[in-house]
Amino acid sequence: MQTQSLEETLADDSTGAVKLTELESQLSELKIKSEQDSSNWNTLRDELQKKLANAEKQVVKAAAAGRNTNKKKEQQQATAIESLKSDLKAKDDEISKLNLLVEELNEKVKAVDGVEELKEKIAGLEKEQEDLLVYLADQDQQSKEYRDMLRKHGEDIPLSDDDDE
Repeated sequence: MQTQSLEETLADDSTGAVKLTELESQLSELKIKSEQDSSNWNTLRDELQKKLANAEKQVVKAAAAGRNTNKKKEQQQATAIESLKSDLKAKDDEISKLNLLVEELNEKVKAVDGVEELKEKIAGLEKEQEDLLVYLADQDQQSKEYRDMLRKHGEDIPLSDDDDE
């Protein structure tokens, strides 16, 4: 029964180790992708902010110079500015989502660290179990020797299950 439990524990440890390796690999890939995406979004955001600043400058210049004659161009620029603001907000939202994903991944890393700690505890308990089995075998042997000595001295000791007939 104890051997079967130990074999099940070892099988569970092996399966857990495979799952742990898979989770660590997925976590690493997701972290790299998240970092790349965050960098790309930041670059795109900077570009959009520059375009927005340029568009706003052009609108200010046109208004300051009194160029109200070309209403269509101003409307296009205003539309472009609104579009850029909308794009910028969308990218900011995506960055926020990526940051949440990174936080979730960090929580998974903490959970993986907990699995490692449990593995160490299991290994310690298995070692302790092995030591106890050795002590039990020694105790059984010593008990058999004492029964044999008592029988040699004339004591009526019934045979136990462990004694050879």
